[in-house]
Amino acid sequence: MASVEIDKYMDDLKRFAESAGKKDNMGSPEYYRKVLKCIQGGNSYLQAVYEELLGQFVKENDFEGLRSVFYHEAKVGFLPSSSGYDHCWHLWSLLDLLACADVENVYRVFPEGLPLSGNGYPMYVNGTNVLLCLLYNTGDSTVYAQDKVMAKAEKFVTSKKPIWERAVVSALLAVLTADVPRFLEALQNVCAGYGKMDIAPYKKIQCQNAYGLIMLARRFWTEEEFAAVVMPEAENFSKSYSEWLLGQEKLPDDLCITYEAPIEKVNGILKKPVAVTRIYQKYLDSDSAYLSSAEKKAWYLDCDRMMEELLGVEVGTFREQGDDKGDKAEGIAADKPKKPQNIEKSTNELPAEEKKTGVFGKLAGRIFSSKKK
Repeated sequence: MASVEIDKYMDDLKRFAESAGKKDNMGSPEYYRKVLKCIQGGNSYLQAVYEELLGQFVKENDFEGLRSVFYHEAKVGFLPSSSGYDHCWHLWSLLDLLACADVENVYRVFPEGLPLSGNGYPMYVNGTNVLLCLLYNTGDSTVYAQDKVMAKAEKFVTSKKPIWERAVVSALLAVLTADVPRFLEALQNVCAGYGKMDIAPYKKIQCQNAYGLIMLARRFWTEEEFAAVVMPEAENFSKSYSEWLLGQEKLPDDLCITYEAPIEKVNGILKKPVAVTRIYQKYLDSDSAYLSSAEKKAWYLDCDRMMEELLGVEVGTFREQGDDKGDKAEGIAADKPKKPQNIEKSTNELPAEEKKTGVFGKLAGRIFSSKKK
């Protein structure tokens, strides 16, 4: 795809890649960590590419092209990076991803066994916990304290937080309770509020997460319930794209940019399934007097482990997810973790045996060479 903005972006990225290659062997895991970190940073050149292509594809009603931009941006957003949050960090990116990829990705982003979120931005925390209830409180199985989760989420919805944030949580509550009228109202507010957010200009062209919410509702509602959904009226929402998306049996994994040598392996990395979410208690064993008990028990994304697994097959140095060689990869990539018990007692604390197994492997310094004291 010819584009002046793509040329600028690729020239800038190649300069960085060549510079990184002088310090690390090109093709090595450390080299690709640096390249992916640069890509994940989303510099002005990449944002300009998104803005140009989104405007073009919306104008031309090119839905495959539009999906390729959505997909590229969402997959870049899922490259593991430190946030200081637990698994709730992925909520926004997940909703964006569902607008252009298989809805079943939700089970990789929020695998079975995660505790309720308690370390992060309020909108992310509340939305994530509602979503966890939707995924795993099924039939007679009550994994999470749903009444408490909903009460906290409802309180957030009536707060003075930005409209978009409250509307997203309200929409997720509506999906959980199959409340169609509430979902339609929330969806309209999601589109309206998104344009008022302090976000990059390209993001305002299309309310990508609104499509994701619709796909989520279709996945978990009955046909009769979903048949009552009316698409929102908004400049940043395309009813035509939504109809096209709903009609696709299988979505491609095309990117809107093709990365060339010396970083051609980036294409394969971005097309791989998103990394299975891993979390760990970063300060659990710290004896620092400056950390409270709650801070020591808080969960964090284990980004190093997730990056290791993401690079495993493509770069060829690390083991493949679920490979039994060396330390076994925990979580849904290998054996299913046990469901944590007594989750309703705390959003951060799990039984002692769960702290060392399943999704929550502490890694005992194997990934992190030092711990903050």
